[in-house]
Amino acid sequence: MNATIRGRCGFLCSNCPAYKENIHSDSDRERVSVVFQKLYGHIIEPEGVYCDGCLEPDENNIKRLGTERCPMRDCVLDKNIPHCGKCSVFPCELMERHLATVETVVTKARTMLTPEEYRDFVEPYLSREFLSGKTG
Repeated sequence: MNATIRGRCGFLCSNCPAYKENIHSDSDRERVSVVFQKLYGHIIEPEGVYCDGCLEPDENNIKRLGTERCPMRDCVLDKNIPHCGKCSVFPCELMERHLATVETVVTKARTMLTPEEYRDFVEPYLSREFLSGKTG
């Protein structure tokens, strides 16, 4: 893994198995495709597994995982702040819904994933403490 990279919502992109720096083979793509479908219900074909993250401006960002715009990213960019945790209204309703969805997946993941899969596919998305300023 390379330098620590946090998304606008606090996700630890540098540890995400779909992040561009972590995809080294077709088997990496296949693993992400299988676990994302199992855990999140996202059907992403292996050849579509590659994410540039959300820090780059749209014109420089070749590909972000997912096809919809991220409302948290849009909000952070509109407010010209580095991430949601720096917002004067954090935690807002949008962020609370987002974090609640992630935390719901955590409960499901504990029974459905191996410890290694949990580390790779859940832990990068646990961002509440980071955004609250409780971790670096």
